Amino acid sequence: MKPRSTTLRRSNGARRSTVSRRGHAAGAALGLVALATACAGNRPEPFEGSPSRGQMISHFDLAVEARGHVIMGEVGAFRDAVSALSDLEPADDLDATIILQLGPMRWEAREAAMARTVEEAAQGAAKIAATCGECHVANGDPLADRFTIGGPPPPGTAARHMAGLAWASRLLWDGVIGPSDRMWVAGAEGLVELGALPEGLPADLPAGDVRIAGVRLQQLGGRAALLRDTEERIDILAEIWTVCATCHTGG
Repeated sequence: MKPRSTTLRRSNGARRSTVSRRGHAAGAALGLVALATACAGNRPEPFEGSPSRGQMISHFDLAVEARGHVIMGEVGAFRDAVSALSDLEPADDLDATIILQLGPMRWEAREAAMARTVEEAAQGAAKIAATCGECHVANGDPLADRFTIGGPPPPGTAARHMAGLAWASRLLWDGVIGPSDRMWVAGAEGLVELGALPEGLPADLPAGDVRIAGVRLQQLGGRAALLRDTEERIDILAEIWTVCATCHTGG
């Protein structure tokens, strides 16, 4: 039996794909990040059994894509992803209460599509995540108990370290979209533990700037662990992603 709400309408047609050209060092760094993000994304699907599973998977996939572009510092590709998210029409068989809750998410996605800087894109991505969490709570279907914390890979290589950071970032995001205090705190504590970046990372930033970025991530993780207000979590998550993007793009 096919899950409900699998047929979606897109008003803007196919999205454009963007390919950024970077130097050898930046390309290697982005390769590590892409690998790390893919590893961190391997986890059970949280929407099993939901009557709106098909629609939610489409939203989830586009939101994950947008988040990834922010972390990589790809503002143009981010705008494409959130534009597609804002243009997703509700499936015909979706409950009216859920359709009403999708309005704020699509609004934030339209606002985010106007981002011109990494900072604006990061703020937009975090706000979209918060509307997801608000919708889950309003419809009595929070994802807090469906997410799995897992754990970072063992230390040893730059790729493993980046995978650990991607894992912590994903937990923070889960904490907002769940919403889930447990996931949020686990992600914040993971950032404190893993924020110090190892030497020898392929990056365009000078080594001293990379160290400063690592310290900043640890500081932000420590602050994030103490936050309970959603608006404050949105702001600090955007700060964290901006630091990530700055390091990945060389400032």
